[in-house]
Order: sequence, then C-alpha cells, then structure tokens
Amino acid sequence: MKKDPVSLCDRNGEVVAAFYSVSREGDKLVIDAKALDVMRMDMIITPVQVFKGLKMLFCWPVISFMLLLPYFALRRLVTRKGSE
Repeated sequence: MKKDPVSLCDRNGEVVAAFYSVSREGDKLVIDAKALDVMRMDMIITPVQVFKGLKMLFCWPVISFMLLLPYFALRRLVTRKGSE
C-alpha cells in the first residue's frame, strides 16, 4: 500500500514539496522528500538546524494557527455537511 505524502503548496495550489518519510540516522533526521515534483532526495537535518527551526516554530503566527486548528477542522466539517 502506497502512502500519500504530506504536500506543501504555493499560493496557486501547485505542489512545491512532498514529504514521504522521516527517519533518524545517529544525531541527524533524514527526510525523504521530493522538491518541485521533480527531484526526490534525502534531506538531512542536524541538531543545530533543529534549534534554529524551533525559534521559527515558537512565534505567534504558528502558535495561533495551532490553537485555531480545532476551529478550522469544525468549520471544514460544517461546510462539507452543508454542501451535501
């Protein structure tokens, strides 16, 4: 059974990156991904890069998005039932 990747899209809805799996090799994370629907590759993330990423993760836009996820899910559920 083939898994669907986690896709990131641009404003036009075009897939710019697709993530297939994450694994760990020693002190590094290895992400199997495809960039711009052309080139599949392994991306390596080191602990230093993770700490840099945490600074981006713990900012107000990301925190507010995470807090509003239940609202977004309910809104999608209600609009889906209303269109049926």
